[in-house]
Amino acid sequence: MRVLIGAAALAVMPLHAAIAAPPSPDTCRLALTRRFVGAQAVAEVRRALRTLAAPSPVRWIAPGQAITTDSNPARLNVILDEKGRIAVMRCG
Repeated sequence: MRVLIGAAALAVMPLHAAIAAPPSPDTCRLALTRRFVGAQAVAEVRRALRTLAAPSPVRWIAPGQAITTDSNPARLNVILDEKGRIAVMRCG
């Protein structure tokens, strides 16, 4: 009996997961810019990201830098690591 209940629960889980987590829209052009993760944030890379993200604004965030807590779904946040490389990018 346990196996049948477990199998039934597994059969329902993917459907539930699909309903609970709809794909979020790409509001800051992340799909076009994410290939730069890991790149050094030199002037050429910064220009390329601004061009690809346009018309979305780009915010560069260095380690320890104070940032505002406002949220702008259209803004591309580029988070740098200690070596000046792009560690993460996200909308907000």
